[in-house]
Amino acid sequence: MEHLEGKNLVSCFDVVNQTWREVELMAERLTSILTKELDTNRLRISTNRISEEPDLAEFDDNYSDVSIGLIKCIPVKTKGKKAPDLYFGFQVSLAGNLIAVPGNEEPIVYMMMSTEEFGFDHWWLAFPLCKEEDDLKIEVENDVLLRWKNDGSVAYGVKLLSLKNEHDLLDLCVKPLMSLHNGNSAKSVFGDHPDQRFVRFPDKSMLIA
Repeated sequence: MEHLEGKNLVSCFDVVNQTWREVELMAERLTSILTKELDTNRLRISTNRISEEPDLAEFDDNYSDVSIGLIKCIPVKTKGKKAPDLYFGFQVSLAGNLIAVPGNEEPIVYMMMSTEEFGFDHWWLAFPLCKEEDDLKIEVENDVLLRWKNDGSVAYGVKLLSLKNEHDLLDLCVKPLMSLHNGNSAKSVFGDHPDQRFVRFPDKSMLIA
């Protein structure tokens, strides 16, 4: 600690606290926008299955309670289903293996649609992916989309610092997810030259340990 100045240490914690407050506010706005779009697309939200509090991840070092990730998972019932059979949501990733996509050094918001519930006590995105059967069935489409071929689950990443307002949350995060749900291809959703605000994924062989 001899090389640290007290005011610099205090300043570091102030930055971390302010960043996390902004992340929580962004997550609340994104949840509201996503919920509205799910309703617009006539997907019945299973309100009794939604936790008011998001799921959090912390540094895995036994010394810190500093949060580095946040997940919001919204269960829905598709037409004719009595129980939730599809899950929409997002994972805010700030550090560690949550952002360790080869070539990336920025915080990421992963938008996700899955046939299984996700959360830090279920499954989540961290890299490299474990070499399990489901991960081997993953494909990278159009450089920006991860698709699990066994069940059609999808995920893509948006650079957190590119999300400046609610318009960005709608256009970069929510609309592409709903368009993918409606059956559009990755190329039609993201275009021939995807916006640089989307995270680029390398070949899947570089994503799996």
